[in-house]
Amino acid sequence: MQILLVIVESIGLVVGSITAAILLCWLLWSTFRLIRHPAWGPPIVILPVILWAANMLPRSEFLRMTLVFALLAAIPFWIEGRAWRVAWIERKRPGVDDPLHG
Repeated sequence: MQILLVIVESIGLVVGSITAAILLCWLLWSTFRLIRHPAWGPPIVILPVILWAANMLPRSEFLRMTLVFALLAAIPFWIEGRAWRVAWIERKRPGVDDPLHG
């Protein structure tokens, strides 16, 4: 019974950390997309990693795994943010200044 509990806890930790990391990167990407620079969001993930490494955040296995997965998830979000920005610049029409348009 104890082994099953350890297995379930481990699976929950990994799945929860991956979910939290992807959600963090998506939230940052979406937030910076509002100012038309979504590629700036994922590199912000480095800040909590630095705080964690400097012992300014609590030491927990969940937080450590979430930050590792967030660093990994930030790579495709950053690449997509750069591609989104290039596509937005290409399709931008002269005279359209609405920041929430398109």
